[in-house]
Amino acid sequence: MRPSISTPLVRRKHVTGESTRTALMETAERLFATRGVEGVTLREIQVESGQSNTSVITYHFGSKAGLVRALIKFRSETLTRRRDALPAPRSADARALVWLVVLPLMGSIQDGEMFVPFLARLSEHPSAHAAYWPDDVKDWSVAAEERIGTNVLSGLPSRLKRGRLAQLYNSVLNLLGELARSNRRISELQLHNYVDAWVGMLTAPVSEETAALLDR
Repeated sequence: MRPSISTPLVRRKHVTGESTRTALMETAERLFATRGVEGVTLREIQVESGQSNTSVITYHFGSKAGLVRALIKFRSETLTRRRDALPAPRSADARALVWLVVLPLMGSIQDGEMFVPFLARLSEHPSAHAAYWPDDVKDWSVAAEERIGTNVLSGLPSRLKRGRLAQLYNSVLNLLGELARSNRRISELQLHNYVDAWVGMLTAPVSEETAALLDR
């Protein structure tokens, strides 16, 4: 009699396969966070994750690009759940909207994940970001940035708005990513001070010099 799909043997194989995938993604995340995607080989990920099968990554992910996309999807789902669990801020509250960006990333760092420094490394090369980001995954920051851009920066010209949102994205990722890489603890006071600075950057008045250059 052929065993059914729900037999303990099949379930054990499934669990083993999922644990291997997770171990590979977590190892890759840690290596990518330090050296970037292009600075790490599949062989290094395989060895570091304790796998003896040299084709284990291609078996589970197809390629390095497949591994990177799977990692992004895996972690992005968690970031989205963290963000959705936060209280909805008032639409024009710049500080609350910045926290909407920061808190899910801090939760990832506090859980020992290296996704934030990985994102920081990926953001250093826009072409790599475009090449590796899965088509079916919304960028972790898009929803929050759309709300900030719509509600807090609505009076800014679109070029300046895009620039400030990019500054926020890169500043948050690089500062928090470096903290995660160096395993440095950040105090509540420090984090609130950083958020104050990010809010100030977003809401700073446009200078006469910048306005003149924009008009030109």
